[in-house]
Amino acid sequence: MKIPLIYVPRTKYKYFLEINKKYRSEKYIIPIGRDCHAAHSLDILNIREQSLPYDWIRLKPILGLQIVSNNIKEKFKYFLQDLKKNEEGNTYAEKYPNAEFTHAKAVLDNPDLRKTFEKRCKRLLDLIGSKPVAYLYILEIDDFKGSEDVDFFYDTVIGFTEILKPTDSLHIYIRFDETVEENPEICKQLIDKIQPVNQVFITSYIREKEKYGIWGNEKAYPQLYKSLNLDIKQIFPKILIK
Repeated sequence: MKIPLIYVPRTKYKYFLEINKKYRSEKYIIPIGRDCHAAHSLDILNIREQSLPYDWIRLKPILGLQIVSNNIKEKFKYFLQDLKKNEEGNTYAEKYPNAEFTHAKAVLDNPDLRKTFEKRCKRLLDLIGSKPVAYLYILEIDDFKGSEDVDFFYDTVIGFTEILKPTDSLHIYIRFDETVEENPEICKQLIDKIQPVNQVFITSYIREKEKYGIWGNEKAYPQLYKSLNLDIKQIFPKILIK
C-alpha cells in the first residue's frame, strides 16, 4: 500500500509512504531452488534476512535435492571447484553441471564474487548447525516421463531426509504455469508417494503465469506457505519512504 506524502508540481519530488506486510517464521526458511522463485517469495513476504548460496541458482528439477544434500554433506567443497561455462554461457562447477550460476555468470572470472558465494555457503552451514531450518524447494515435472522418474525423485527425497535434524523439515511445491492438468498423473503419484515421508511436506502450486508473469500472484504466497505447512505469522509491517 502506498500513501502520498509529498508532491511538488512540475518537479521530480514525489514521496510516498509504502507499507508492506511482513511475516515471521518459526523456523529459518532456506530456499534451495530449483530457481529463484522460492527466494523471491521470501523477499515479498519480508522474511528473507540474508543471501544464501541457492537463492539465484538454477538446478535441474529432478536432481536438485540430490545436488543440495551432496553439497551440504561435502560442506560445499566442490560447489565452486573447477568452474566452467556451458553452451548457454552459464557457469557451473565440474562435479555439478546441473547447477548453473545463471544470475552470477561472472563467478568464473571474478574472485570477489567467488568470495561472496563462499561466505553464503559458510552462512548456510552455520544456520543449519545453530537453528531449526525449513528447506524450500520448487519442483517442475515437465520432463518427468513416468513412474521411474517418480521413484528416482522419491529416492532423492529420502536421501535429503538424512541431513535433516529432528527439528528440520523439507517443503516442496510442484509448480505449474496454468493448471495441474499439464501433468496430472505424475503430480498425483509424487504427492501420494512423498506425503507419508516424515518431516517432508509437498503440495501443488499454480502460478497463473499468463496473468501474473513468472512470479505468479504474490498476494497468494501466504496461502502457498500454509498449504506447505510452513508456519508463518504476520507481524508489524515494513514501512518505507520512497
